[in-house]
Amino acid sequence: MSTSTPSNSGREFSRHEPIHGYVTQELIGRGGYGEFWRAVAPGGLAKAIKIVYGDGDSDHAVHEMRAVNRVKDVRHPLLLSIERVESVGGNLVIVTELGDGNLKDCFQFHRKQGRPGIPQAQLFGICRDVADALDYMYFEYSLQHLDVKPENILLVGGRAKLADYGLVKNLYERSCSLVNGLTPAYSPPELFEGKPSRHSDQYSLAIVYVQMLTGELPFLAASTAQLATQHLQATPDLSALPKHQRPILARALSKDPENRYES
Repeated sequence: MSTSTPSNSGREFSRHEPIHGYVTQELIGRGGYGEFWRAVAPGGLAKAIKIVYGDGDSDHAVHEMRAVNRVKDVRHPLLLSIERVESVGGNLVIVTELGDGNLKDCFQFHRKQGRPGIPQAQLFGICRDVADALDYMYFEYSLQHLDVKPENILLVGGRAKLADYGLVKNLYERSCSLVNGLTPAYSPPELFEGKPSRHSDQYSLAIVYVQMLTGELPFLAASTAQLATQHLQATPDLSALPKHQRPILARALSKDPENRYES
């Protein structure tokens, strides 16, 4: 994987061609402090590019680079591969393989077909892939992703791959309690207290499963503060799930991380 070079650090930034030879074609989405683009790499290869803007004195790009450095050497077939990282004009540019779409796109397709969500058999396979990648990250590297959500689960050749590592934390680092940029709808209660645990990603994946299957979130609120309170104190609404699945998901959504499943 390529890393930043002095020549790129001094180069004037262009959203159209953030790295020489890599031309952006279509905005895929925005999230946190960055943008995701479909791009063409040298040789005509299709890639995805994430641009994290430095915004002058802000440290968004610095935090993202630290997270990428934690995960760049992690190799797993169900983790989206990072192919190149460059610092250009104070902005961070991350090149990855391009997915066929994300889990949110898949969910919306099924909704348009009149279904409540993704069919259970298909969703089981997707969540199994994501769980496999998350377990590998933790058991082999003591890492938690901390931003598991439908937009960060990409579908590639019929399999699911976990993407966007901007919040990845090593649980043994002293700074691991400083969590910024979380997605409230999918965040476990311990993240609102700044204390990620080895079971944090499990909680987020459980919420993804409930929403993608039923079309309903287990917690709903009008503001981030109210949502945080619900994650910290309220019982999740799992009434849309099949009855036999409710206790299984309830355990994965335990307020106390130690009461969740081991893997």
